[in-house]
Amino acid sequence: MLSATTSTAPPEALKEFDKAFADEIDKHLDSARRHLQKAVSIAPQFAEAWYHLGKLEETDKPQDAMSAYAKAAAADPTYTPPYERIASLAANQKRWQDVVDATDQSLKLNPAGTPQIWYFSAVGNLNLGHADVAETSAETSLSMDPSHVAPNTEQLLAVIEAGRGQYKDALDHLRHCLTYTPPGPNADLMKQQVAQLEKIVPQPGK
Repeated sequence: MLSATTSTAPPEALKEFDKAFADEIDKHLDSARRHLQKAVSIAPQFAEAWYHLGKLEETDKPQDAMSAYAKAAAADPTYTPPYERIASLAANQKRWQDVVDATDQSLKLNPAGTPQIWYFSAVGNLNLGHADVAETSAETSLSMDPSHVAPNTEQLLAVIEAGRGQYKDALDHLRHCLTYTPPGPNADLMKQQVAQLEKIVPQPGK
């Protein structure tokens, strides 16, 4: 999605933005960062440049990334990509109200949402004690995400259902999760959750 601020950015800022894009493709990330910093110094309202700068800062400087995303959103409140990244970073920091605020704003702008936005809406609302909203958000994410782009949604839905006493539904979801989750710590956790639920849910032939 493009920001309206891109079409109004000065040619010098656009030139720096294009150089940064080329550097990103070539994995010259430090150079890309410098070009983006120059672009936003020339055009402080250049939302896309702030957004891409935030993406470059996420791994090593999450607070700088959050600041860049906030500036992107402030520069163009109708530009939706920053809100997903704000929600993700806020979730990592367990700032659940910030997660919900970001997803709510994104969904106001684009009511259809994306699998990731609905997933973060579910995470944030669950941790704020809004189980009904969380369940609806998780179900929406899962329904529009057959390829499991947001890989933890079905597991989250299982947790929500188990918390509501819907143990069989939770067990069915976890078993399905294991059919597409790669081996590793998360799959091992799911197996433990399945084993716990199998002690509660009557099994055929037993």
